[in-house]
Amino acid sequence: MLFLDFDGTLIDDTARHYAAYLDVIESPEIKGKPIPQKEYWGLRVEDKPWQEICKRSRLFPPRYKVYQERFEERLETPELLSLDTIRPGVVTALGKLYTKTPIVLVTLRRDSTNLESQVASLGLSKYFVAILSGAPKKGRRPDPDARWKHKAQLVKNRYRIPPVESLWIGDTETDVKAARALGFEVWLLEGGHRTKDKQIAADPDRIEADLSGALKYLLPGGRWQR
Repeated sequence: MLFLDFDGTLIDDTARHYAAYLDVIESPEIKGKPIPQKEYWGLRVEDKPWQEICKRSRLFPPRYKVYQERFEERLETPELLSLDTIRPGVVTALGKLYTKTPIVLVTLRRDSTNLESQVASLGLSKYFVAILSGAPKKGRRPDPDARWKHKAQLVKNRYRIPPVESLWIGDTETDVKAARALGFEVWLLEGGHRTKDKQIAADPDRIEADLSGALKYLLPGGRWQR
């Protein structure tokens, strides 16, 4: 069975994230000074905390939390989701894979309705036997492990016994940790939400340029197959 992350792995969401950032940072409530898109994404792929983005946007610390809340509210609106594009080769790769093994989409998106509508509008629904989504609840204190634990729990909630001989493909250390907790093999694809150095440090089983590049190992005759 194949488990796939969505944002950064199958779709390019860079335009959406930056648009949400601009909408919030330039709002009358926040009144920050936006940084260029290249600088913004340079911080994101290096996994810098969002507080660093606020600092560089010349926000006063009391407004940091408001920025985060407004950004999360804006990020998954239908208007901004329309900015996402499918990464090159994804449709062809999924078309070759979904007849060979069940594919499950796993994502930390908060709004499941908008997510499923987007997947349908992109023409990707037919490739997935299930779409698992949800974000971890916020506690009083930040939990650095909350994201990967919740992502793994989404799978556990769906499958009481996680499928054996499964492969997880994503783009960040969150995917690696979630997959390891489930006992899955895990691969990362470049060009998403982390630099190559960050991906190497996460210690996945394999790193490929994109889903097309992984096909030679995924299809029958490759090293991994169901």
